[in-house]
Amino acid sequence: MQTLQRIREIKHLPRILSIVTGTAVTVMLGVACLRYTFAEPIVRWSYDLPFLWRSPLDTRDFTLVYLDEYSAKQLNQPLNNVWNRGLHAPLLDRLTQDGARLVFYDIVFDGPADDPAADAAFGEALKNNGKAVLGAALDIVERLGAGQQVSQERISAPLPPLRKAAAGWGLLAFRPVDADYGVRQIYTGTSRVPTATWKAAELLGAPVTREPRHAPVQRWVNYYGPRDTFASVNIAQALDPEGLPPGFFKDKIVFVGGRTSLSGLAVGRDEFATPYSRSNGQFSPGLEVHATVLLNLLRGEWLTRWPAKWEMLAVVFVGVLAGALSFLRPGLPVIFGAALVSLAIACATLWCVWYQRLWWPWLIPAAIQMPVGLVWSVGSQYLLESRRRKELRRAFGFYLSPEMADRIADSDFDLRPGGKLVDVSVIFTDLENFTTLSEKLDPKEVSEILTTYFGQTTKWILDNRGTIIKYIGDAVFAAWGAPIDEPEHALRAAEAACDLRRLTELEIHGKKLRTRIGIHSGRVLAGNLGSEYRFDYTMIGDAVNFASRLESLNKYLSTQVLISDAVYQQLGDKFTTRRLGEFRVAGKTDSVKIHELLCRREMQDGEPKWIQIFEEGLNVFQGGDFAAARKLMEQTREVRGSVDGPSEFYLRKIAKLETDGMLEDWNGIVELTEK
Repeated sequence: MQTLQRIREIKHLPRILSIVTGTAVTVMLGVACLRYTFAEPIVRWSYDLPFLWRSPLDTRDFTLVYLDEYSAKQLNQPLNNVWNRGLHAPLLDRLTQDGARLVFYDIVFDGPADDPAADAAFGEALKNNGKAVLGAALDIVERLGAGQQVSQERISAPLPPLRKAAAGWGLLAFRPVDADYGVRQIYTGTSRVPTATWKAAELLGAPVTREPRHAPVQRWVNYYGPRDTFASVNIAQALDPEGLPPGFFKDKIVFVGGRTSLSGLAVGRDEFATPYSRSNGQFSPGLEVHATVLLNLLRGEWLTRWPAKWEMLAVVFVGVLAGALSFLRPGLPVIFGAALVSLAIACATLWCVWYQRLWWPWLIPAAIQMPVGLVWSVGSQYLLESRRRKELRRAFGFYLSPEMADRIADSDFDLRPGGKLVDVSVIFTDLENFTTLSEKLDPKEVSEILTTYFGQTTKWILDNRGTIIKYIGDAVFAAWGAPIDEPEHALRAAEAACDLRRLTELEIHGKKLRTRIGIHSGRVLAGNLGSEYRFDYTMIGDAVNFASRLESLNKYLSTQVLISDAVYQQLGDKFTTRRLGEFRVAGKTDSVKIHELLCRREMQDGEPKWIQIFEEGLNVFQGGDFAAARKLMEQTREVRGSVDGPSEFYLRKIAKLETDGMLEDWNGIVELTEK
């Protein structure tokens, strides 16, 4: 009897191990989906699906006024530029006369109108209304600092007179915007500035605004229906005395904004995915999303996600159920059991979302864990009952053969990361004031401008035997000396810089954009500094950082091409340059000599007299004779016959030193505290 019992235990051991392993796999899979980003699409689907199975809800208290293409034609407004601000005063007067409860502008009035009277009239209308909320843009500015990309927030607020006249203002921003351009979470603003929807909720006395803005539990958007769920009219109707009946906007919360991504109507892309985009493929205007968020805040109807510990317990519980399917024999009972559990999860989730306003990533257990448990059950049973058939094992053996791995390892491509130290000349270029100008352009125009700019820049660099390392925003990072050896790398870089000065001719909307350039020579680490998964040839080191810093210094000195002393020493007499002095830049303990590269020597007969005068002024400045330096800098300006940035810089510096008093240990070095 003991022997028979032992045989039975050994016989059932593989099945027990299969059940334990299946349970562990489904539990760990569910936990991994909750904790790691690869499952974000499933999480988004979990949020979206309950809306698709719910009827649209009531939004009768809200009316949207669109600045759309039809109105543009009726009111003779441009489709791709800022509309006449004079339209907003009569619109607001109409809303005031009708007794609108609140007016929300999804338009950023951060610049003055062409006609100052339009701003004055609009400000007066805002003041008379007393219940209008204006919007501000929140932009992320990318720039290169200390050798790496740095992101900074910038708020473009409404004009001060308009802010003063309005009842309040806030940010017109959604954060985060998901990978599918969907807005699912309610953003309440930065630590200093609330969103416009939060400010509007405050003015309307929403109870939630008496609580901290940044709640410990994230609020999620509870959408009321698909696109056009909110009642809407266009601005042409609203301005037409016969377009709408009197009192049409009485007691309404009115939102005013763009219908499409027309420039000048709204900030950036103005259409976003909602859960209903899954079924109809339509994005909703940003105005509708703002209205949805405000209605959520007023009614307290936002969604809340389950606490993390609840979600973890749920996926562990379902993982155990999915692993337990291996107890059942393959066939309809297993399939029916898995389907029943998934259906129960879906029904319970719909009840939570619709009636309790709670949601969680329910598709992880319903659409991942249970199917995986089902597959594991069928697969494990098949393997056990067929005694792990040799054909299947052989198939997996071919699929995971070591020969394939050896073949990949012995290939001609060496993708291993690493690099070597080399001497190079590095150049950074940047379009002056392009970031500011691009805010007024639509993405297509920005793309066309950058494509043209990069095409011209690349041509001059490649014609001078340089290497384009990468494009960073509107900046170009290039080098000479690697990966192809170039003994005269500094000379080649200077030649390219002289050619790149021609890009000053790039004109956008009547404005010429200068190309600012910084060049430095030094030792860098160059090679595949990406990873084994992605080849990325680049360069890192202090020489790269300093070249970028030189490009940035152009804006302080009002110059176009700056070179380091290391580059200057290699150029000989082939170029016209100007010594600009000795500087100690932020983040550096040692001072550096900086020069301005003006042009090739053959393009100019001798050195201009104004350069000699500037040199004399620089020498006496470094010697501490500020009075003489001032006269020589002013003389430089007069002789050159045009604005001279470095002279202006030193005149300002002299005035500051005379005001503050010269330091006793003056050594002629200019301290730059900003990067």
